[in-house]
Amino acid sequence: MTPQFENRPSDAKNFGRCSAFCTAASYRLNELLVHVQLQGNAAFLFRAGNVVHRAFGHDGGDIFYFSYGTVVMWGLTEEQEAAIIADVKAFEDGPNETIESEESQYSVGIAAKILKDHITLPANDVLTKLAFSHGLAQSVKLSVFEKLIDRRIEASRNAPISLARHGRIPMSRQQLARMMGQIIVDRNSINLHSDILDTPEFFWEYSDLEPLYRLIAQDLDITARVNVLNRRLDIVKDLFELLSNEVDHRHSVRLEWIIIILIFVEVLVTFAKEVFQII
Repeated sequence: MTPQFENRPSDAKNFGRCSAFCTAASYRLNELLVHVQLQGNAAFLFRAGNVVHRAFGHDGGDIFYFSYGTVVMWGLTEEQEAAIIADVKAFEDGPNETIESEESQYSVGIAAKILKDHITLPANDVLTKLAFSHGLAQSVKLSVFEKLIDRRIEASRNAPISLARHGRIPMSRQQLARMMGQIIVDRNSINLHSDILDTPEFFWEYSDLEPLYRLIAQDLDITARVNVLNRRLDIVKDLFELLSNEVDHRHSVRLEWIIIILIFVEVLVTFAKEVFQII
């Protein structure tokens, strides 16, 4: 079913702020939709793409809530955006410790284009904004993943340096296992969200809007950043496999020495018994 949106007045705002925020791992969209509608706001849940649209005010403001914990807002002030972020907290699953955000300006012109941090829309309608919003939402979600992997790499960078300089790793098996567990959790989280970094299903139904999404995705380097992220994940995985093998080897060597010492002690005890029997 094609959504029916309320007609915008002729003086609807055709310029302003455009902001994207990633606040959580996911939103409970059905509950959020009911909440927004009970507040008397016009809202719609898109069948393809798992997005809730909310019309904001009477001057062309639009809000798009994405199921993967991201919200994109058009034509709102900073104070209004802060209020929306506070309002959505009740519907978050896995809230982020730090909210990731990206900001730009937009206006309406003859043709779609992006110049630095300014987006020119070819029309001031909901579907046009949603096409761009998909790319903006992916970008801010990707920023969360990128910073997550940065933290993991930073936390583990002393281990290979120590191995190169001193031939040993300054951490126990338990510490290494905990760090490897964190990497596995991170990889699973990213893999579970891998579909959001592909072309959204929304454009299966609205294929005429896909060029707008391609425009913003190219400007934000979505594909290149996803490829870099996957390569970095592979590097981190290989690093921890190497460190794990080194720790396992160190543990095996320790066990071998313990066995050797026990055998030596047993030989000494046996020898001592023979000596005392002779005496």
